[in-house]
Amino acid sequence: MTGNTQHKIHVTGVICTLIITAFLSWTGYFIFFKTDEIVYSPEKIKQNQRAAFKHISLVSKAQAEYIKHDHDKNGKLEYSRFITHLWRTIGKDNKRVQLDLIPKKLAFAIKRRRASDGYYFVQKFKKASSSDGTDVDMDPEKEWGVLMIPVAEHTGHITFFADQSGNIYANNTNTRMSIPENPEFNDSWVLLKDEQELISLQQIK
Repeated sequence: MTGNTQHKIHVTGVICTLIITAFLSWTGYFIFFKTDEIVYSPEKIKQNQRAAFKHISLVSKAQAEYIKHDHDKNGKLEYSRFITHLWRTIGKDNKRVQLDLIPKKLAFAIKRRRASDGYYFVQKFKKASSSDGTDVDMDPEKEWGVLMIPVAEHTGHITFFADQSGNIYANNTNTRMSIPENPEFNDSWVLLKDEQELISLQQIK
């Protein structure tokens, strides 16, 4: 009897483990991949792209405001190294400083699964050295850069880029994750002065 009981307990435990594993796998799939299967209409994609333009424009304005203040009291005026810090940054003695230059939701749109309106940020921390072509750290006192890219082809197909120039550039090709060094001299990047120019660009593809 004891052996049969132990066997039944063992089988029951295995079954429970399989059920839990299947549930967790399904949950993980739903969280990380299921959103990619949502079918967006052409108009919804255009709405996403217009929202992305507004979001990255807001980040550009926030950076222009951020550099006016020495938030960490280190004697330097610097751009924010992290998009998140435009919402809440780190001040002197590691104290939190609430800025609210951008909304919290946008501040954390730095991963695919936290995308906002089908787009998320990819930050630029390095640039190519003019001397030997190797990557060097960007100088936060002078420069910053960020891409806003679509989660997938069906959430948007225009990539946006902003930097210390205050300009917003758009790439209407499939070269996502490609961070331009000099977008003003790169024919694949188009300068967008306002939303109307984005709407015109949307008609091309």
